[in-house]
Amino acid sequence: MEVARITAVRTTGIFCIPGCHARPKPENTEHFRFRAEALLAGYRACRRCRPLGTDSDGFNEAFREYAEARPDRRSGTVVHVARVETPLGIMIAAATKDHLVLLEFGDRRMRRTQFKRLSRLLACDYTDNDTPILGMVRRQLGEFFARQRRDFDVPISTPGTDFQRSVWKELRRIRAGTTKSYAEVAEAIGRATAVRAVARANGDNRIAILVPCHRVIGSDGSLRGYGGGLWRKQRLLELEAHTV
Repeated sequence: MEVARITAVRTTGIFCIPGCHARPKPENTEHFRFRAEALLAGYRACRRCRPLGTDSDGFNEAFREYAEARPDRRSGTVVHVARVETPLGIMIAAATKDHLVLLEFGDRRMRRTQFKRLSRLLACDYTDNDTPILGMVRRQLGEFFARQRRDFDVPISTPGTDFQRSVWKELRRIRAGTTKSYAEVAEAIGRATAVRAVARANGDNRIAILVPCHRVIGSDGSLRGYGGGLWRKQRLLELEAHTV
């Protein structure tokens, strides 16, 4: 049996390779065979031992290693995972050959849960390699952050329950530069009393920015509940308010 060689630290959210000077308590750690497994679990690379090296190629190498070495690789859907650099930090994008299925900020802990859900819903395996869909994501996000784009036409797939999909569909109807409250979204989908369920579906959104859950706010106008951090939600709304 191959010994796990990646140590991830729950309290800090980082993962390390053997020889790192970090000395976490054993009860705060979990272990993985591959670096990509730690990334899929929502951990960040340690800045001391640099398990991904010093450039973005290390990310792709980690997933290539993972795909090639696994003896239990599935024969179903292949999902390609890539880093996307933005002014608000690194994002992780995942796409089949036809659709974007995930776009999350790299430091969001819920990423682990989202990848697990995708694995169950799509019966997929994860690998690296760029695809035309991922290229579209990078280009259109670049235009968005340059204030040259308000809307996206990247093909997306959002598997989920009927209720979740109705919420996510309504989110895409919220125009850039505007917002809706959770109660307004609930009313728009014909479920006026399901405000809390709408909030949960909003938080379960796997495609940040393109499915604009950041445009949903409290009934009193306050910013609430954004997995990428309220500071990012504020920045995104400010950006859209000034985009031509």
